[in-house]
Amino acid sequence: MYEQGFILMGAGMGVVGFFLTIMVAVMYGSAAIIKKIEDASPPPPESSGGGSKLNNLAEIAVVVAAVQSHLRS
Repeated sequence: MYEQGFILMGAGMGVVGFFLTIMVAVMYGSAAIIKKIEDASPPPPESSGGGSKLNNLAEIAVVVAAVQSHLRS
């Protein structure tokens, strides 16, 4: 009875170990593929405006005003 339990335990641990090994290999492979794809893609276009920080602050002010207007009504 103990012998069958040890065999079952060994088989289970082997399956789990095999699965984890395959999972780690797939993760490393997909990371390498994604890195190659990111390196090959062109960089994102930069904003056309000169003062991007000022543009962001203006956009934030517009959003805050819209939310306050919506909450009042």
